[in-house]
Amino acid sequence: MQTYCTTAQTVFVPLDIGKNVHWLAAYQGYQLHPLVEPLKVRSDRTGFEQVCRVIDALLDCGLYDQLILGHEPTGVYHESWARALYERYVTQRSETARPPLIYRYLNPLVVSRERSKMHSGRHRKTDPIDLQAIARCLRQGDGQDAYLPTAQALRFQLWGRNYRTLQRERLRLTVSLLSQLDRLWPGAAVNVRRFRQMHPDLDPPVPLVLSKPLERSRVQAILQHCPTPHPSRVLVQDGIQAFYRRHIGRCGPVTAKLAFDVVQNALLPPPDIAALLASDLQADFGHYLDLARRLDLLQAQTETLVPGSPAEVLTTVPGISDFLAARYLAYVGHPQRFDKAGQIWAFAGFDPITSESGDHRRIGQISCKGRPGFRDTLFLIGLHTANHIPYFAHLKQKARGRGKGDVGATLHVAHKANRICHHLLYHQLPFDPDRLG
Repeated sequence: MQTYCTTAQTVFVPLDIGKNVHWLAAYQGYQLHPLVEPLKVRSDRTGFEQVCRVIDALLDCGLYDQLILGHEPTGVYHESWARALYERYVTQRSETARPPLIYRYLNPLVVSRERSKMHSGRHRKTDPIDLQAIARCLRQGDGQDAYLPTAQALRFQLWGRNYRTLQRERLRLTVSLLSQLDRLWPGAAVNVRRFRQMHPDLDPPVPLVLSKPLERSRVQAILQHCPTPHPSRVLVQDGIQAFYRRHIGRCGPVTAKLAFDVVQNALLPPPDIAALLASDLQADFGHYLDLARRLDLLQAQTETLVPGSPAEVLTTVPGISDFLAARYLAYVGHPQRFDKAGQIWAFAGFDPITSESGDHRRIGQISCKGRPGFRDTLFLIGLHTANHIPYFAHLKQKARGRGKGDVGATLHVAHKANRICHHLLYHQLPFDPDRLG
């Protein structure tokens, strides 16, 4: 990682990346004295060469100690320029170069906050103002060293994007399917535990299944082969038992009676309405099954994706599978992207909200500013490592002894496991259980 200290002879070169047009400027020293006024260039090769001529002139004049170039990694529009700049100035980016060129990425949120500070919280946004905000962030040492994903890293990013897209779609469809199931088969899927907590004075319902209804073979058989409930009402228990045996291979008299009681006690919609709802439900469930198959294929791909990759060292930790290792690296990206494990924890949104004023300091709930899928990945890493590593199991037990619930204790383990995963990934070292403690 390149380090720098602002001097009077430091030049800051901010780039404001757009789709078709980029902006460039140059400022000197802590006072950000303008050297190059905001300049608008096209995002093609002609514009790139124009920017390089400005940078080359600043590097070759012999008047400055260092040049710090930075921009936001904006969507996908920065990628071609970042790669071209990275390769064009590979010699100047070395620490032995005189003057060195330091290339940084800046978080758009940090730039936005700096822009707001420049105008006392008022909303002012133009391209020249953005350049000033980027320069101020560079002066303060914000951002991280620019990096380019390798072909191998890009495979993980694309795998992770595909998995997240399918996972979000399945979650959305799950909510819709459960709503449709409640509308067509009232009482077939009920959270009995929650019902008992909220209504202890009432007899709890007896649903067809107790949990994860869309993953249960009994519900799947209904949604695939008999989504309309009225024929099931006509069938006697023997008929329901025969239906289940034909489609899932097994069914006892108790299960058949349960299904019969559910459909007999339900207030069903009229047959013509039920037929319309059933057709829509059956089509959506077919899409749900297709999403599940595609997710299973992506999970199986990790068995060939992880070996030989930077994520392989994570699988040396007991409890971390190829699948979890792939998810972790897909979210983290470049192994050297984060200098500290706490940055990854905050990136996932597990950092607590802190409020300080005078003699008072309050630490609230987690910020949840990161991606939910990454928080789920870290939670699963904590859960599985606690089941496979005695040291982590002891940590979890101690956390529960301090009054934490099962989720809080698991997150306590996940925090420690994340520190180990970051160290292994950053330094490409295998897990050493003797160093725990």
